[in-house]
Amino acid sequence: MTDIDPHLADVLTAHPSVAAAQVTADPDGTGGHALLVADPRTAPALHRSAELEAAGRLGTLGWHEPAGVLRVAGLNRSETEFLHREIFTDNAYFRHGIALPPAAVVVDVGANIGMFTLRCALHSPGARIIAVEPVTELADAVALNAELYDVDATVLRTALGRADGETDFTFYPGNSVMSGRFADPREDLDVLRGYLLTGQETPDEGGLDRLMTDRMTARTRRVPVTTLTSVAHTHRLDRVDLLKIDVEKAEADVLDGIDDTLWPRIDRVVLEVHDLDGRLAAVLGLLRSRGYLTTTDQDPRLTRTPCHNVYARRPGVPAGTASVTLPDRGPTLRSLTGELRELAAARLPSAPPPDRWTLVTELTELTELTELTELTGRTESTDLTGGHRASSGARPDTAGSPRVAVLAAIWADIFGPDAVRPDADFFDLGGDSLTAVRLMTRLEDALGEDALTPDLIFTDSTFGALADAVEASGAPEPTALP
Repeated sequence: MTDIDPHLADVLTAHPSVAAAQVTADPDGTGGHALLVADPRTAPALHRSAELEAAGRLGTLGWHEPAGVLRVAGLNRSETEFLHREIFTDNAYFRHGIALPPAAVVVDVGANIGMFTLRCALHSPGARIIAVEPVTELADAVALNAELYDVDATVLRTALGRADGETDFTFYPGNSVMSGRFADPREDLDVLRGYLLTGQETPDEGGLDRLMTDRMTARTRRVPVTTLTSVAHTHRLDRVDLLKIDVEKAEADVLDGIDDTLWPRIDRVVLEVHDLDGRLAAVLGLLRSRGYLTTTDQDPRLTRTPCHNVYARRPGVPAGTASVTLPDRGPTLRSLTGELRELAAARLPSAPPPDRWTLVTELTELTELTELTELTGRTESTDLTGGHRASSGARPDTAGSPRVAVLAAIWADIFGPDAVRPDADFFDLGGDSLTAVRLMTRLEDALGEDALTPDLIFTDSTFGALADAVEASGAPEPTALP
């Protein structure tokens, strides 16, 4: 077991965002484990997220920190990164003069985890947002993220359409942004393939197909349906400053659920249109007939797909730009642990910093969690990327394993030898879906097709976690006792 410097916890607590800290040695001897209580004044997002998790609100979701600048609850790491890039970095919905006034009223149809809801709240102080999301897990994420950032959001767990009722809904847990009422696995696989291959050299076809199939495993659910007119009436929306629609081929149905009394109260519309059977022209014709000025564009990464964005505003609505300033909610866990490593190196240069960092809510919880770890080797841990890791057994010592050595060699060839360390994260190092195909293909060539489950790269993406999985995949099957 690794020796822990007794002064290390005091050094960590000296950071203004840390109210209390405790460092223990991992039972497997792989390194130290730091337990942190975030200061509610200087790190409110970290403190509040720990409270929400301790209250059992996180469920099957995880904490993700896209680009290391924003802490949000999400379904899987890669999608959260995609949504952040699309909505915050690329500003996909606020183009062509689309902007919001202060205290705007926004209806976010197809809210997913609430990234656009959060973007609107940051752009328009005092905004009131109706977030519509029929998938339970995603609606839970919207509610968590709204609470984390004090957003005035009402979450409606329903689909929108032409009339009230119920409908079958296809949910892709591994690629939830493509879920929808009219999802078609074969069509959706073609769209995903087009997105992944745009501007890229064609990777190993077998590896790409396995990756896509794994991400597009579908579940069918029965969900309620209502109309946008009913929503406006129930929630007394005298005006809608912005209607955003991203519902994967159900956009025409949502628009058909707007009656003649509601249309004049909607100032701006932004929606994704799947141009199937002339749908783009039909949507543009409808919006123009209702008096809107319209513009379209297409993300360069979607040129192989039928996906287009439509922007519409009324002639009397002024054009603007939508800048956004991230809230001062303190550091993310990723940035905090980086600062803590530097602090520890400066004050205790001979003491190695912890390998793992866990947010907890109070000192008594620290003691209980430490005792549990020492007795059972089990803990709720949060890795350096801010991703939530479910309770699991202590990690085996895989450092000298021949199978892990193969993974390490491939990892080093892709990301560089300095990246071969337990906390190195696939996405932080610049990995994406096609990089995952390269990694999987080479690993399977060396160790067999079952060496690594493709989805694991997107859910627990550190080198240490993948090394454990690769080692476990080579273990012999247990023999049943007579």
